[in-house]
Amino acid sequence: MYPLFESLCVQNGHLLHAQWHRLRFEKAYRHCYGHSNPFDLLQGLSIPAEFAQGKVKLRIRYNHQDRNFHFEHCQIQKIQSLRLVYTEEIDYSYKYSEREKLEELFAQRGNCDDVLIIKKGKITDSSYANVVFFDGKDWLTPDLPLLEGTCRMRLLAQGVIRETAVGVEDLKKFQGLKLINALRDMNQPMIPIHRLEY
Repeated sequence: MYPLFESLCVQNGHLLHAQWHRLRFEKAYRHCYGHSNPFDLLQGLSIPAEFAQGKVKLRIRYNHQDRNFHFEHCQIQKIQSLRLVYTEEIDYSYKYSEREKLEELFAQRGNCDDVLIIKKGKITDSSYANVVFFDGKDWLTPDLPLLEGTCRMRLLAQGVIRETAVGVEDLKKFQGLKLINALRDMNQPMIPIHRLEY
């Protein structure tokens, strides 16, 4: 019923970085339905009182003519290890509700907390976040992500991170990494590079 969605962060009753979600929504809508969106992503949004404190995840599911708002209190999962998994076929260019292939890759994590997805020899994303690597000086993000995340887009525009090609053989050049998305910004501990399992 709702093939696409956006996940936004609400912090103490304030919606964060809405303009980046609107941009992605407009691009996805145009791609999937062949014309500009007839409604605004956030039109009619009201944050319920019970979700006005703390960190809250707002999921907006949508199709060609309708939207659905869903709020839930958010507990950020602590990620300390990732397993490299390989694929040739996956396409997750937009935030599709159908995530079966991502879930199949996530199921290969073994004893790790998440996976780092390798597509055609290049580092892409984790199962639910973009990745940024620290080389001792700069924060770098793979130039071929599965999904152009809103946090990633914002940090690139601000010059906080920059794009580069990252192959498996490049991982040894980095000290560590962080996973970023709408609910996980740069203010989190770095995962040491040795916590990657091959």
